[in-house]
Amino acid sequence: MKKKTTWGSALMLAALAIVATFNVTFYVASEYYRARLGDFDKLEAEYKDFKEVANLVDKYFVGEYDKKTMMEEALKGYIQGTGDQWSSYLTEGEYQDLLERRERVYAGVGITISAGMEDSYYVITAVTEDSPAEKAGVQVLDLLAAVDGQSVADMTYDDLTDRVKGEQGTEVELTILREGIAQKLTLTREEVQTPGVKAQMLEGNIGLIRIESFSRNVDGEFEQKLQGLLDQGAQALVFDVRFNPGGFVDVLVNMLDLLLPKGAIISITDKEGQSTTYSSNEACIELPMAVLCNEYSISAAEFFAASLQEYGAATVVGGHTLGKGYAQTLIPLSGGGAVNLSTSRYYTAKGVSLAGVGIAPDVEAELSDEKLANFYTLSLEEDDQLQTALETLRQQMGE
Repeated sequence: MKKKTTWGSALMLAALAIVATFNVTFYVASEYYRARLGDFDKLEAEYKDFKEVANLVDKYFVGEYDKKTMMEEALKGYIQGTGDQWSSYLTEGEYQDLLERRERVYAGVGITISAGMEDSYYVITAVTEDSPAEKAGVQVLDLLAAVDGQSVADMTYDDLTDRVKGEQGTEVELTILREGIAQKLTLTREEVQTPGVKAQMLEGNIGLIRIESFSRNVDGEFEQKLQGLLDQGAQALVFDVRFNPGGFVDVLVNMLDLLLPKGAIISITDKEGQSTTYSSNEACIELPMAVLCNEYSISAAEFFAASLQEYGAATVVGGHTLGKGYAQTLIPLSGGGAVNLSTSRYYTAKGVSLAGVGIAPDVEAELSDEKLANFYTLSLEEDDQLQTALETLRQQMGE
């Protein structure tokens, strides 16, 4: 016979269930808030000095000041404190200006700017032929100090290039520093067509390919120019990535895939240790190869040389590269500004980071300061680094 549950018993069971649920919930909530309070105490300790300084300013400072401006400067300093030249803080105005400029159709003045900063300036590493910059007398290795009167010292590379670009027919003022003398140049923006890849056949059936950057669509242009040299009977190849500011990983991978055997090319790892590896297939070119690089070969340009060097597929000739091994992400903030933050590390096929290290050439070769300043007007015979690379290839070809 089944026992009947009385109303009293049912109510008691329900009450016990409620009490048990409350106890569990209270325990979980207590642990959660205890952890949050612990985090708060930790933050209080970390920012104690900052709070103390802010209180001292409020209490004793006799001048006028704007708290929002002070906070923005503090945030800029906080990011700079990482010691990473590729990361920066953008105010709300700077971030909105950046977004607006990126939405427009751009023209330019015909300069290429180094991705890395030298002291408080950016180096002009290329001047496009017949461009507004060339007509105004801008030269390779000039230092760009300001754009429209604003110092470049606090600008990221992306922010700077976006400021130099603009709508066709509009003007931009560049402050150029050469041999310690500053000059202001007002240039009118034009549509500037800069080929990403240049190729020519040299004496002895050595193909020369100059890679200006690893920007969008350069991989397709590279494949076309490379095949053209092979069709002409190239028996060796020189790839010139001097003054190359880098570009996109997928473009780099597509280009190296044509040159390397099956295997890893480059890997990217985030803060949590999650890694993505890019690889090449079996098809590759088996010819003597050399890569020309210098201290202005940055990011993807460095990994192009490093990959060919690690596989023993090419001899690296020239100077030591800068060492950019981080990838950046532009992250908007709730207050309206943004942080351009290094969020991933790049590694070579052998797992080597180039950050702050760069790559050393197999064969060192230098250009004089005068020849560096006139890099894009040098004849083949005047280019000592190129001549060293050609001699290295001739020896490998048994000439």
